[in-house]
Amino acid sequence: MGRVRGREFPDVTFGALIEGCGWVEHAWMEAGLPTCHWNGAPDGLATRRQLRELGLCPGGQPPVAALRRRPGGYLHAWLYRMDRAREKRSATPAVLRALGAAMRARRTCPTCGQDTGCCIPRSLGECWDCYLSAGDRIRAAHTNETPSTDTRIGAPA
Repeated sequence: MGRVRGREFPDVTFGALIEGCGWVEHAWMEAGLPTCHWNGAPDGLATRRQLRELGLCPGGQPPVAALRRRPGGYLHAWLYRMDRAREKRSATPAVLRALGAAMRARRTCPTCGQDTGCCIPRSLGECWDCYLSAGDRIRAAHTNETPSTDTRIGAPA
């Protein structure tokens, strides 16, 4: 029976053998995986975010332990061995060019062909200027008026 901060956890036995770290007294086994308290990870293990800050990635290795606030509580992070982590892959020049072209296509209005500087809303399918001028043309066709030149939203017609 385990005890954490005065609470009894009958299904928890403290102390676990963690691959690459050895015996950890403050860990417990949960669902077949060693589990540590939050802020209680042993040396040599790191989360994905910590690996990323070091320029590393798990590299396909399975997690060797988990982090939780308390036994049976919400799972917060997987722990990976740092000695098996690999360097993060960097994008090749061809991939960067392809991403630049894709973002340029998302910023270019299909109606007027201008680069708007930001992604065009998919709900509109065109830049705001083209959308508003099309709305003016539609309203003018129904009311026999000339479209206004003021393209601000909510501007008087």
